Formats: sequence, C-alpha cells, structure tokens
Amino acid sequence: MSKRKPSRNTQFIKKNSNDYEALNEEKYKKSLKRSGLNLKMREKIVHEVGGIENYFSTKDLHKATYKAILKHSKLYAANYNIKQAIYNLGPTGYPFEILCAQMLEAKGYKTKVSCMVRGVNVRHEVDVIAQRDDQNIYCECKFHSQKLSKNNIKVPLYVHSRYLDIKDANPHLTFKYALFSNTDFSKDAIKYAKGVDLLLYSMNYPKKDTFCNIIKKYKVYPVSVLKSLRVKDFKALLDNKIVVIKQVKRSDLENLGLKPIQITKVLQEIKVLTRPS
Repeated sequence: MSKRKPSRNTQFIKKNSNDYEALNEEKYKKSLKRSGLNLKMREKIVHEVGGIENYFSTKDLHKATYKAILKHSKLYAANYNIKQAIYNLGPTGYPFEILCAQMLEAKGYKTKVSCMVRGVNVRHEVDVIAQRDDQNIYCECKFHSQKLSKNNIKVPLYVHSRYLDIKDANPHLTFKYALFSNTDFSKDAIKYAKGVDLLLYSMNYPKKDTFCNIIKKYKVYPVSVLKSLRVKDFKALLDNKIVVIKQVKRSDLENLGLKPIQITKVLQEIKVLTRPS
C-alpha cells in the first residue's frame, strides 16, 4: 500500500508503518475474538467504539478499543493489549528473556537465564536454558522494540549456526534449539526453521501456540500489562528483574513507595488476571 495519504472519503486506515491499508472489519473483529470476548461482547465493543471508519490510524483505534474493553473486563483488556505490553518491556532485551524463561517454567521446565556455553570456535551466551525430564531446550530470545521489525531468514540462519557450534563442542548433550521473538517470522524463516528442526515461537508462529496464546493460557502476563501500575513503577520492577505478574509480591510494591490503596488495586488486578479460566 502506498504511503501517500488517501482522500478522506476513501475507507483506509493509517498503520504504524505510515502505510495505509483498506479498512477490514472482519480483521478487527478477529482481534477482539482473540482477546477472549464472546460474540455478544464483541458486538457491544464495536458499538461503543463507534465504527472503525471513524478512526484515522490503527494506533487510535487500538487505544479506543482497549479503553472500551477495560470498562467491562480487565482480563480481556490485558489480552487485547499483550503485544503492546511486551514492546513496553524494552528498550533492552533482558526482561524479554526473563519472560520467555517464565513461559517455559509454566510448561514445567527449570530455567537459567544468560548462560555461557562452550562452542568449537567461540563461547556463546545462550539467553535461556530450559530443562525438563523429557526435553532440554537452548533458547535465543530476539526482542524488537518496534512492531515493524520482522525476522527474516537471516535470523534462524544465525541461530542455527550457533546451535551447530555448541553441539559439535558438546556431543554428549541432548537438546533442541529454539528461537523466541516478539514479532513475526517471514515465510522463508519459518520454512528454514522447519527444515533444520529449529523451534520457533513468535506472534505469528506456531498458529495455535503463538507467543500471545502461551501467555494467555498459562497466565504469564508481563507487569507492563497492569493498568493499575504507572509506567515508572513497572519499569522499576523490570530493573529488579520482576517481569511477570506472578513474581510480584506486596513487599515489591511497598518498595516502590506505593500507598496501601494503590497496592491493593495492583494485587486485585493480578488476582483477576491469574484466576484459573
């Protein structure tokens, strides 16, 4: 789609990339469905938002939709805002590594973050090593601070070469290599990863077990998703390596200098988001 601004009587919406795309109400409704809203609630949100044709950019539409959902459910609002919450973990990639580790721990793995491993040619820093009785996984965590960044084939090529160097130096170790990312993988990247048995987890792959789906399923929400926390507060938690809401304790919030009523609101929101489905 051209970056040229279309006429106002044309049904287009501005994307984060500054490109314009045709309005797609079905695509919008699917994003509501992914947040967990039933059909009745989805129709209600669409009505409250006032029609997507009234919004000039996807950013404005997302903001209005999030506010509308928040009036009805903190859980579904958090689900709708997961992607943005993950981007807000930046600018460094270390909190994202902890998030990936927590996701794996929710699946029964024991994890270590930022481990040095010997290769044939050089030593490698493996972002996360996950161990379980039936499987060991060495993980590369690729964090992008912008939504526009997509992982092309160069990324799995690089990661696979690291795997080979580590494997050749440690033939006694049995493990799979995985690549986690908070953005999409290109078709070639996915095809190559399948060919070399490299596990991928991102916003668009695997289809039924995407990064966001795992977070929702295991309630591994990042602290940046909490509406009751100010930006400076969740940034302070990240600085203390507290990345997932399940890690947050009352004492952590007290150390932030929050008032008792604020602490209560945060803990109540965490309780809502981590409640079994």
